[in-house]
Amino acid sequence: MQKNVIKTLKILHWIGLSMLLCAVGVLFLSNMSQQVEGMVLIASLAGLGMVMMSPFPIALFFEWARKQN
Repeated sequence: MQKNVIKTLKILHWIGLSMLLCAVGVLFLSNMSQQVEGMVLIASLAGLGMVMMSPFPIALFFEWARKQN
């Protein structure tokens, strides 16, 4: 059970990282950041990407702490 959760969180981590990188790419490689729709797109990609990335390191820490006992 625990390995499936870690595997799922790892997949979500990579999807979130790719979303964050897409947001950075759109920000620096296009003029979309000058328009309201572009700002919303960049903020949404970056925000959702970071939210999707955040549980994985915490789960790894809890797994590491459990193995220390």
